Amino acid sequence: MRTRDALRQAMTELAAESPLDAITARAIAARAGVGYATFFRHYADKDALLSEVADRLIRQFLEQVRPMLLQHNRRAAARTMCQFVLDHLAIYQALIAGGAGVTVREQMLRQTLITMSETRRRKPEGPMDDFVLFHIVSAVLNQLAWWLRNLDTVDVDAMAEIIERTVLTPISELRRTPPEGL
Repeated sequence: MRTRDALRQAMTELAAESPLDAITARAIAARAGVGYATFFRHYADKDALLSEVADRLIRQFLEQVRPMLLQHNRRAAARTMCQFVLDHLAIYQALIAGGAGVTVREQMLRQTLITMSETRRRKPEGPMDDFVLFHIVSAVLNQLAWWLRNLDTVDVDAMAEIIERTVLTPISELRRTPPEGL
């Protein structure tokens, strides 16, 4: 466990310093203070480690945001979401707004969808449930990527309002009155 924790921490620290595509397993192992071969005893490659880092981040994020969503407090949920991203700024910049850009954001989308599907409180009842999950995750990730490039002009509260008004409230209305046939 300590080795895996050290490797995850090393990946997070290195992501704050370098583009993801420049980070090597050797650099991660060195930063973690473990041997190069030890890295591969725990992870098949850098992408496997990155997926685990993203999964843990998503799970922590959901723990903070879910209570507000369950209380239907969309603005507070959006603000908590934005604050969480700020609190973990370096890794989020690397994952969704970094130099690797679209490829890493697609991986983050895939990982977030998997994690959220695994943590659903109920099973999807049809295509609308899958659509809602896909739309929320992809829209919010894209908006956060935009925000991370505009942090100097858009504060947390403004971004939270944007997410609440453009994603959370409309999707709530769509769930309340879905199109016929869904």
